[in-house]
Amino acid sequence: MSGEQTTTQTETQQPGGSTTNDMAVIKNVLSRDMKSSIMFFARVFAAVNGVIFAVSTFFAPALAQASFQRLMFAFGLASVIRLSQRLGPVQLTKQYCINVVLEDSAHYMLFACNFYSHKPTTVIAFIPALYCALQASAFLGVLLQECQNGMLSSLKVQLAKVKGNQQQLLRVVATAEIFIMPLVIIQLFTGQCGSILTPLVYYQFLMLRYMSRRNPYVRNAFSELKVSINQLLYNPACPAFIRNIVTKGMSLLERLSPVAYEPAAATPQ
Repeated sequence: MSGEQTTTQTETQQPGGSTTNDMAVIKNVLSRDMKSSIMFFARVFAAVNGVIFAVSTFFAPALAQASFQRLMFAFGLASVIRLSQRLGPVQLTKQYCINVVLEDSAHYMLFACNFYSHKPTTVIAFIPALYCALQASAFLGVLLQECQNGMLSSLKVQLAKVKGNQQQLLRVVATAEIFIMPLVIIQLFTGQCGSILTPLVYYQFLMLRYMSRRNPYVRNAFSELKVSINQLLYNPACPAFIRNIVTKGMSLLERLSPVAYEPAAATPQ
């Protein structure tokens, strides 16, 4: 009888013991790489503020403004940490500066600084919020791989689905980055842009994203947009003068576009 009671008590304690072990594993993983842990929490904070901004933008402008700025701050912080992981300590050398310009995390640090004081805009907030959500979910998936609690299996499945759709979501982010350029120009002429420097800085950001060595999504998005526009232009229903204007505009953009690096295998930041 006592043996059966011991077995029963052991089986009863197993779920709690498994949870305790999982918590110990999580703490160990988080403490092992403090930079990645801080970056993870910064990205979670950014994603949460992105949701708060989306919800409050219609009925609480002050809360939306604060959430927008917290989103940009957390996004910039995560980008700085990632940049330090990629390049190591700061060096006052020409090669280090070149490497900084080529890093994706430096591009997004520029994005966060450029729009921190900008008028809160949904599509602008969408990019860092979605990007941070993707990267945080990827880190969380790696973190939960070492956990044995069966209650987390459904969460692991959902994170695996997000990872499976990561490339499609990054393509959405890249397309949104392109459409922000005309939006910022319109905001400048309507008085909704904080500074005349904002579209100029964003143009440089977009060119850096176009030249990215690690992620070709912006280049691919430009190519896809060009194909779609050409299909519309050469439709018989399209007026000739519109075709000529748009064609000349596209030729100008192609001359202004920088020389892209050879595409490499796309990897998340």
